Amino acid sequence: MRKILLFGILFVFVLSAWAQERVVSGKVTSTDDGSALPGVNVVLKGTTNGTVTDSNGSYKLTVPAGGGTLVFSFIGLQGQEVAIGDRTVVDISMAVDVQQLTEVVVTAQGIQREQKALGFAQTTISSALLANKPETDIGRALQGRTPGLQILNSSGMAGSGSRINIRGNSSISGDTQPLWVVDGVPINTSTNDVNSDFRDGQVSPTRFLDIDPNNIESISVLRGLSATTLYGSQGRNGVILVTTKTGSGKGQKNKLEGSISQSYYVVEAFIPEYQNKWANGFDGAYGEFFSNWGSLMNGTPTGVRHPYYEWRNTFPEFPEFQIAANTIQQGQTLPGYIPTPAANNVSGFFQKGNSKTTSLNLGARSDKTSLNFAYSHLDEEGFVKYNNLKRDNFSLGGIAKLTDKLTLNGTFNFVVTDQTSPPSAAGGGSNSFGQPSIWANLFYTPRNIDLMNWPFENPVDFSNVYYRNGGDIANPRWVLKNSRQTNKVNRFFSSSSLNYDLTNWLKFTYRLGYDTYSEAQSFWVNKGGLNGVTATLSPGAYRSVNGTNTVIDHTFMTSLNKDFNEDLNLTAVVGYNYRSNAYNQNGLESLGQVVYGFLEHRNFTTTLPRDWRGNNLNYKEHNSIAGVFVDSNLGYKNMLYVNLSARNDWSSVLQKANRSQFYPGASVAFIPTAAFPDFAPNVIDFLKVRAAYGSSANFGRPYNTKPYLFINSQTRVDAIGNVITSGLPNRLANPNLGPEVLKETEFGLEGNLFNNRIKLNVSYYNRSADGQIIDRPMDPSTGYGVTSINAGNIVNKGWEGSLTVTPLKVGDFTWDLTGNFTRNRSLVKSLPEGSKSILVNGFSNLGNFAIEGKPLNVIQGTFVERAPDGQLIINESGNYKQANEIGIIADPNPDWLGSVISNLTWKSLSFSFQVDYVHGGQIFSYTAATMVGRGVGKDLENFDPTLPLVLPGVREITDGSGNVTGYTPNTIPLTTAGVFFGNTIIGGSPDDRGVYDATRVRLRDVTLAYALPATITSKLKVSGINIALTGNNMWFRAINAPKYSKADFDRTAFGANNGAGFDYLGGPSAKRYGVNLKITF
Repeated sequence: MRKILLFGILFVFVLSAWAQERVVSGKVTSTDDGSALPGVNVVLKGTTNGTVTDSNGSYKLTVPAGGGTLVFSFIGLQGQEVAIGDRTVVDISMAVDVQQLTEVVVTAQGIQREQKALGFAQTTISSALLANKPETDIGRALQGRTPGLQILNSSGMAGSGSRINIRGNSSISGDTQPLWVVDGVPINTSTNDVNSDFRDGQVSPTRFLDIDPNNIESISVLRGLSATTLYGSQGRNGVILVTTKTGSGKGQKNKLEGSISQSYYVVEAFIPEYQNKWANGFDGAYGEFFSNWGSLMNGTPTGVRHPYYEWRNTFPEFPEFQIAANTIQQGQTLPGYIPTPAANNVSGFFQKGNSKTTSLNLGARSDKTSLNFAYSHLDEEGFVKYNNLKRDNFSLGGIAKLTDKLTLNGTFNFVVTDQTSPPSAAGGGSNSFGQPSIWANLFYTPRNIDLMNWPFENPVDFSNVYYRNGGDIANPRWVLKNSRQTNKVNRFFSSSSLNYDLTNWLKFTYRLGYDTYSEAQSFWVNKGGLNGVTATLSPGAYRSVNGTNTVIDHTFMTSLNKDFNEDLNLTAVVGYNYRSNAYNQNGLESLGQVVYGFLEHRNFTTTLPRDWRGNNLNYKEHNSIAGVFVDSNLGYKNMLYVNLSARNDWSSVLQKANRSQFYPGASVAFIPTAAFPDFAPNVIDFLKVRAAYGSSANFGRPYNTKPYLFINSQTRVDAIGNVITSGLPNRLANPNLGPEVLKETEFGLEGNLFNNRIKLNVSYYNRSADGQIIDRPMDPSTGYGVTSINAGNIVNKGWEGSLTVTPLKVGDFTWDLTGNFTRNRSLVKSLPEGSKSILVNGFSNLGNFAIEGKPLNVIQGTFVERAPDGQLIINESGNYKQANEIGIIADPNPDWLGSVISNLTWKSLSFSFQVDYVHGGQIFSYTAATMVGRGVGKDLENFDPTLPLVLPGVREITDGSGNVTGYTPNTIPLTTAGVFFGNTIIGGSPDDRGVYDATRVRLRDVTLAYALPATITSKLKVSGINIALTGNNMWFRAINAPKYSKADFDRTAFGANNGAGFDYLGGPSAKRYGVNLKITF
């Protein structure tokens, strides 16, 4: 690593030592109001030597002693060419060019197109919009920045995963995450979660975590199938194109340019607010229960023993543990335990984390070469002990013009990621569903239990110690210390291309992408913890898994860009792509720890190549796909652009008869303001209408179409003495299985008004995904349990829009406002014959389902019966009456998403903030329900658990035969605990009692930034110094959740999987705030 760093620095310093020439400087202003124009391109004509103006409109450029001509250009402004002559200062003013209101953007396969020529939706996000983001995960940094994207996080823990969805879910069983393309090459960003039962998606990193946010030049988001046709099946979920700084090749000629930045952010968890009035117990009486409906903590004795009474001899240093129940000694009555509030028993479990990033970017150019180097180091300590993330990114990129016609490009990235976390499996109000979790029993800790000061482990054998002496729940502190997951990744990915310009309008390109990483995962839990559901692991467990993923991507392209005359232009690309993917995994799991704390497989009594649930830890998965593609765009008089594209893929996943799939695409863009300039109102600067059609496919997972054998971890001997070491899977192969086929139409409108003070971009789309790949259960008598079939259709329709307004621009002061809007409606149009519903994610009696005629991912579970007028029915005991079957209880799909981004700039000072809003949708939240049902939330501080309450609803009136003849208001009283505990999901009430409206609002980002003036930076011999104070996720409110629960509905308990609308006591969300300092030179 040091050699790479030294090589990069040495190389650029050699370039900077070349012959020095004179420097010309100046300032670019607007002819309208004289304000400074930042970001204007200034290039020495006939060369690649150039720069851009800074925030003050100023620039400096090294030019030959003989001078030359400077070319000034900026999107939407009239370009100028100015002779330098003998001048050292060249100031100019630039005017708006209403005919040139476009920009060049990156589209599929790295093809550059004018924005105005695109017939589909595309959004470019510059590095300036991503700067000063405290997020370490580039995926989360995109939240609210473009319409069409919905991003859900698993938690605020360091390294936790995210799920990105573009234009809804189009597959019941397939991956719905978008394709990431870095410097022209697709990379693998999947989650290899071999411990899914352990983590349930809560901490599992998604591998776009490996992308360095500090090395990004721009991001282009392609949302529709017309935009992604050239990527074939890989682009079916949308494409996120990342151009890195090391891959862009930008910089001034013969000059060393670079930047150094240092950031420090505090990471702080959102912790629920608690009541400190009532102790654990029920109905106003103290008891050693999970819940907090007990006695008033006012100094009154309870007459019972201390919660740690059973541990009194083990911990004699705690004399209060000696307190027994009401006893009479020497004629004196001893009152027993007096509960007192332990106000910090949950908040003390947390710490203030921090995130530190140091980054370096260097670049230099000559007439024929350029070299860029980037390095960053991230060190993050989470808001809970043992949660850490470290990442080192090295990137080297260069461009070499070997001859006048031959150019070599390359970027090379090496990443080392090391993530450690305590377990955070999903919890259901009393322990976790899978393996241990620090959260499952923490949030409802009774208010009188001094979690952080009372012992949590036995000093003799280090086993679990807690107030629940039956060992039915684990002390969160014991789980924190004695169980862990680790994830270590070494990754190398690169993009290399060779370009040959046969003529000035025809060129050939070969591009090679290589992406490989090795991932070492481990999970361990020491013996001594008794964790109810998972008592299997109480003797100790250790799992180690090593996986290697390698992707090789070859692309050959022939590109044409021909002007036939002044009115007619043709750009076209014909190409071939081949991609292979290989994943190999080996693992062991051991149970029965012999010596506490010794974590090697030889210290366990049983070791097998499968996990404790029987899942094989050793497997290989190889697949490849080949495709040919074509794209052509015909432009007429800068007013009409017609684009035709197509791709044909051949996938190894399916059998020969079905492995070929053709994807056509087309789009048209018409610009009325260019076609009829004399008829366009003066207020309309630019107007474009567009329409597009695109298609794609999903080939599914490999090994579903042909029978295969697997190596059995346990051999057997058949009737004639043969040793059998292999077996057949539970899945019946289906050689007729075909791909899911996606088709989409899209219509859009783009316009700029009032001298570009208003910019509007609206899209409507209709996407259909037919032939869903679905697992159909089989009769066990066949010898198989399941087979894959093609059946079912999913439809997504929606609106996307963005509006940018400059309401105020006076002198050096500018106020810009941007609003983004997304509305998607999904529908399960059809399912296989005979199937009423299909489980997408979760449990068979509570999960996300596909149900014909309903939105995809609706939640089914148990529910309370209702009267014809919708009122809840109460049974004869005064409790909710549960229906005998499960039904739809929630729809997690939001009605719409929106974000507002405000940016105020005055000279070199700027203040910006972003507010995100999600309207509608529903979520099943154990976090919110626990705070209410367990009686610990501050919302319940003034409820008296001794007073009766009546559930709102009606009781059935029946005749002698039991027939319902009417309804009467419920008047049966219950205790407060009976209502809030017994009739919530915590107390076993129907699942619909845990459903909340998921409407929420969030202050996503707030930044105050200042660029030091040139009068200061010039004296320091640097180009610029920028300092920014930034906060991320500083405040949020789930409007219909219990106020003090801090339940964040912007999350998913299923990580990067397809499920949605579930919150199972996972890690809380986090706010980040701090400072970033950047020096450029």
